[in-house]
Amino acid sequence: MVKRQFLLKKLPIRNLSKIHKAHLVVLATAGFIVGWLGFLLLQSPLSSPKEIKVGEGQGVYAIAHTLKQEGAIGSKLAFVAYTLITGNEKKLQAGRYLFKPGATIPVIVHSIAEGFAESDDIVLTIPEGFNVFDIDERLSAFGLIKKGEFAIKYHTDEGQFFPDTYRFKREGETADTIAEKMKNHLNLKFEDLSVVLSTLVLRDTLLKASILEKEARKEEDMRLVAGVIENRLKKGMLLQIDATVSYGACLRKFKDLNISTYKYCDVSQVPVGAEIKIDGPYNTYTRAGLPPGPIANPGITAIQAVLNPQKSDYLYYLSTRDGSQLVFSKTSAEHAANRRKYLGI
Repeated sequence: MVKRQFLLKKLPIRNLSKIHKAHLVVLATAGFIVGWLGFLLLQSPLSSPKEIKVGEGQGVYAIAHTLKQEGAIGSKLAFVAYTLITGNEKKLQAGRYLFKPGATIPVIVHSIAEGFAESDDIVLTIPEGFNVFDIDERLSAFGLIKKGEFAIKYHTDEGQFFPDTYRFKREGETADTIAEKMKNHLNLKFEDLSVVLSTLVLRDTLLKASILEKEARKEEDMRLVAGVIENRLKKGMLLQIDATVSYGACLRKFKDLNISTYKYCDVSQVPVGAEIKIDGPYNTYTRAGLPPGPIANPGITAIQAVLNPQKSDYLYYLSTRDGSQLVFSKTSAEHAANRRKYLGI
């Protein structure tokens, strides 16, 4: 039998060397690219929080350009490459994104692909005891209205804007939609209390509750002050409440203003000593009975205190200098002694 031999044709050593070198070059280049890309992916030019808006229909290249222009990434190419490699190019979602200092390209791509956008809503709190001037100041500070717009239009509805934390749209809100939302919230609160009041009684309740917001902090003190107000009204005594005087002073200055001349009036800065000498509808030192309307927007605790006042023989009260305590008394002599003791007057 004839044995067939298959001989492997030997390549020249020179050719093998060239192929080996070519492989090394390719591997070295690939390694360099991978290393370079990895270096860029782990770098972040962000040293402070940065908000970036990704528009509807923007592709990976347009988004990379925006991010680079805004200083959120150091390399457009690295962003595009990583997005394509990870298969996220069709998952990028529009929205307003807030990136923290040190956010890298993988973090940014993941956030946009998953749609971890910031809400466009504005969340703000209206505390108990805020009046329309205070509400206007806060709304304008958040850019929801022009300064003076809310106060000028709704000062006659004082007391009807329930204090709470609200969520408003960044765009499209008006003074009217904001006022409606806050008024509706007040109605819901009364429904929760299962209290149905006539219009007249409701206004009287809100008026008294607004005074309590300015005169007391604790629930038990609010109920006692509510009782004092009832006692003084029954006896025909002047209420002599500083908070109503301060509000009346702001309202008096406010009446002739428009948006172009409007200035915020802080009731806490009104010189009450001088104002009590000026007669007006809110001056409870010169006029008997309750003022014509609420002086602030009361919360649920103050409203409940008005509906459930603490019965007592107290006719007077004062606040200590640091505001930490209310001191009640039954007679003018006791009140005068408390003034000397706690206020030094």
